[in-house]
Amino acid sequence: MTTTGIPKQLGHVALRVRNLERAVAFYRDVVGLPLRSRYGDSVAFLGVREDASHEIALFALPEDAPGPEPSRVGMYHMAWEMASFDDLQCFHERLLANHARITGYSDRQSNVMFLDPDGNENEALWEPSPEEEAALESGGGVPRLQPR
Repeated sequence: MTTTGIPKQLGHVALRVRNLERAVAFYRDVVGLPLRSRYGDSVAFLGVREDASHEIALFALPEDAPGPEPSRVGMYHMAWEMASFDDLQCFHERLLANHARITGYSDRQSNVMFLDPDGNENEALWEPSPEEEAALESGGGVPRLQPR
């Protein structure tokens, strides 16, 4: 199979938000992404990867801008990969401690679905390697978060 002309990975997600300060605080303090740069009250870039300028770009709209609608075409959610189930549990606890709106959990994988302050849906998930999954299956299965 040739890889010429095929993207190697998703570079970043750009979101329109009603309140830049609130969105920056959520993605910085709750999700845990460092603020990389900000341009006044109009745009901010956050990210954790050392090899990228950012993973998420936030662009300010007026407070009365309409929000995401689940029955319209567009982004459903973005997913954040966690390095371990312990990291996923820690992230879940931080979501709960910050009163983030949890929208659900999958019965097929270790994850949590949640909304940012503007109603954009996010997912945090842990996908075990094939070796980890095999070891877990012999010991009772892949762990899942417990809703609270």
